[in-house]
Amino acid sequence: MFVAQSAVKIWRVRSAFFLLCVVPTMCLSYWAVICQSKAHREHIAENASKLLGSRVRIESLTHPQPGCLKLSGVTIAEQSFDDVFVVTSKDEVRVTVDSLVSWEDTARLIVGLVKRWPAEPVQFNKNCVIDIEDFSWGKINPEGVGNISPLRIECVSTGSGRAIRFFQRDNGQDEVRIVRTPHDGKTEGHATGYITEFEVNVSDPVPVPFVNVALGECGASQWPFGENATFTGHAHISNRDGAWTAECVGGIKQVDLDAMTLLLPSHIQGDAEIKLNRFVWSDQRIALCDCVCVADQGEIEQVWIDRLVTILGCRVEDAYHQLSGSRVRSFERLGFGLVVDSKGLHLSALPGRSGCLLESRGSPVILEPTQTATLDRVAWLLSGTTPAAVPETDVTGWLLSVLPRTGVLQ
Repeated sequence: MFVAQSAVKIWRVRSAFFLLCVVPTMCLSYWAVICQSKAHREHIAENASKLLGSRVRIESLTHPQPGCLKLSGVTIAEQSFDDVFVVTSKDEVRVTVDSLVSWEDTARLIVGLVKRWPAEPVQFNKNCVIDIEDFSWGKINPEGVGNISPLRIECVSTGSGRAIRFFQRDNGQDEVRIVRTPHDGKTEGHATGYITEFEVNVSDPVPVPFVNVALGECGASQWPFGENATFTGHAHISNRDGAWTAECVGGIKQVDLDAMTLLLPSHIQGDAEIKLNRFVWSDQRIALCDCVCVADQGEIEQVWIDRLVTILGCRVEDAYHQLSGSRVRSFERLGFGLVVDSKGLHLSALPGRSGCLLESRGSPVILEPTQTATLDRVAWLLSGTTPAAVPETDVTGWLLSVLPRTGVLQ
């Protein structure tokens, strides 16, 4: 009634079952155990640490689908992330982060990656897209820059060059773009260097401390504006083998005048706003600085007022002399326009102020000078000695090295 099964046929069926069912099940079970092991997490964390240049810790990981990792309890540079999704393909890596609050250590980490990614194509051999669902500058400036928005970072290869782009997904006009390409100079058919270009367009305030970290990491000059200072506007910066050129138009708000004058022998206190009509840097020097500075209420040391008169030629007004003899006096308004170029320094009052640069207790203290000052007098103004001596400090020595070239500074 039943067909006898041959031993060979039974062996074949059992072998097929073992190879097609048992072995894959064992392999998947082994793979699942390995992927959930502490050693596997530490291996991924170690590779990520080498890639980022900062210590990475991972509490747990899962594989929601082939080629996708879900990392939970991730800590990078002492900042924690709830979930990080990583999807890899042959030519691209996509990373999704739930939220990121920027602060100084974050800035240093990001700037370090920005420097390394274009320069290390072997280490970073795939295009990378990073999506941060909720991004905020709030931790640097909780009062003025706490807006949350989705941020995308794209790192791509462009022929012989490499490019990085930061932009808000809901506002594509706000972006930071970095492009690194070989320049045209060649020796025996080989490129001798690279041109790195930075293009910045921001209408939402970006913390100046973040910008200073970037400038410091890139070897560019910087000046302290205070922890709460923010920048909006446009800037284009180019670096050809260490030679910087830059042009900037925009504004800096919540400038801490005390922080700005911290390195100088005399101080000013108060919050100010600086409008950059145009700033140009070329051939390792300032080529043009056209700006307006306004501060409502604050304190200024009398020595500043005296030097503005004796060194820059400002004219005295009724409130110039202070009967109390105090070394510090309060003011209700400080406002001036400043143009620095190869012709010298031109200091002027703002429109509608009748030539007044500084006002105290409702009366003008000093008026704008009648002529342009030579640039060496700027260093005299900041030297802090009586009589003025140049260079007296590292700040004034540096200032003389970057002011526009004139007959006096040649």
